[in-house]
Amino acid sequence: MKTLVLNTLGNDYTEQIKALIKDKEAEIVDTTDMKIAHCMGCNHCFLKTPGICTIKDDYAQILKKLAHSDSLWLVSDTRFGFLDYKGKRVMDRILPMLNMDLCFRDGEMRHTLRYGALNVGVLYSGEGNQQLLDFWCYRSSANLGGHSLGAYSVNKTKEVKVCM
Repeated sequence: MKTLVLNTLGNDYTEQIKALIKDKEAEIVDTTDMKIAHCMGCNHCFLKTPGICTIKDDYAQILKKLAHSDSLWLVSDTRFGFLDYKGKRVMDRILPMLNMDLCFRDGEMRHTLRYGALNVGVLYSGEGNQQLLDFWCYRSSANLGGHSLGAYSVNKTKEVKVCM
């Protein structure tokens, strides 16, 4: 089983990531200095260049790694209880992993898979909404034909905020 970890937090969390991920052969990709644009929703990866994103940036190398992975862990900060813009940007660009064709899978309409199934999990920092992130992992994994790996906090210290 090949595990890919996309770390949007930087090297400060590398040791925690290694401790939390059970796959010792996991490849950790630090995306903090990579040029990754937001998905434009152009659907070229479905229609004109199947499986290939039309945006030419550093995400192309991530897609190649994802195509050969069984599990994906996204390491992200959170804002308003959910993934911050860096984590969201990385996940939104995963669309070339799917085909435009639809089928029923687990009683729901889903895109057919271009490659193998992908299990999804999140390691998050900040004030993430655990229930929301767990549900998001479940839905993302179902869309990618895999199962949820869950959402886990990597907060180094839990600060208590006092509101007055």
